[in-house]
Amino acid sequence: MNFKNNVYATLLYFDLFDHPLSRDEIYAFFPQKLDRAEFDRMFSEYDFRSVDGFVHLRDNDEVVTIRKHREKKAKRMLLATGIIGKFLRYFPFVRAVFLSGSLSKGVNDGDADIDLFIISAEERLWICRSFLTLFKKMFLLNSKKFLCPNYFVTEKHLEIPEKNIFTATELVTLRPLFNRNMLFELLEANRWILRFFPNFRIDSPGRKPTFSTVQRLLELPMSDGYTAKWDAQLMRRFREIWATRYPEYTQSEREFQFRSTPYSSKIHPNDFQRKVLSAYENRLRDERIERLIKIGD
Repeated sequence: MNFKNNVYATLLYFDLFDHPLSRDEIYAFFPQKLDRAEFDRMFSEYDFRSVDGFVHLRDNDEVVTIRKHREKKAKRMLLATGIIGKFLRYFPFVRAVFLSGSLSKGVNDGDADIDLFIISAEERLWICRSFLTLFKKMFLLNSKKFLCPNYFVTEKHLEIPEKNIFTATELVTLRPLFNRNMLFELLEANRWILRFFPNFRIDSPGRKPTFSTVQRLLELPMSDGYTAKWDAQLMRRFREIWATRYPEYTQSEREFQFRSTPYSSKIHPNDFQRKVLSAYENRLRDERIERLIKIGD
């Protein structure tokens, strides 16, 4: 693709979410390696539709109004995420907490949950997950609005198996709520994201976090070797729960949407990732889009 086509391809992906982009965001998600000065020079050669600093492909500017409205709605929930991050650092075996999903992009479409990407201690992922699930059910009435931990990995197994634009986007937009230093380690373990976003910069690690005394005391009774066996038992129990709760899925579909391994746990029902990727591929093949990106070439 040439420069203009790459801009359109970038905008098309986020257009699936009614999310126009600023020029800074286009550069961050641009699939072509360029220094910023060269990008700005080439960008200024084209008359991209821009309103209030947001670029989009629509025939009208309503999508910009939608994004600005969603940004306002996100502000209050983003304040709450900071409190949640500080609170979760006391839970046993939590090593890092990152905000993911739409809120990590600074927007709230009205149905946004506080989606969390959590890194746990090794061989304690399912214990960690169980503590958080129990807390959510007992004290938050099982509400996802304020606590939705949907992706877990362990601190020594940080590489994400799905390597595509959807997962790459989710990784580079993670917001650290606890342990910024481990976000650097996570991104370093997934340097394949630079294949999709070569202009993205992986920041240097920050100051190592101070783990709370409360957390260490809670972990102390579960520091023996038997606890690892308990963790494995919990993993098998969760697999049984997914099989019972979603009998309409095949085993391979459940394994993809509800990953349950000793090193990772993912909960993405309704096959959202594949639907987004399929919709994006279809739009790139759309004849109207092909005509649009060829204008002026």
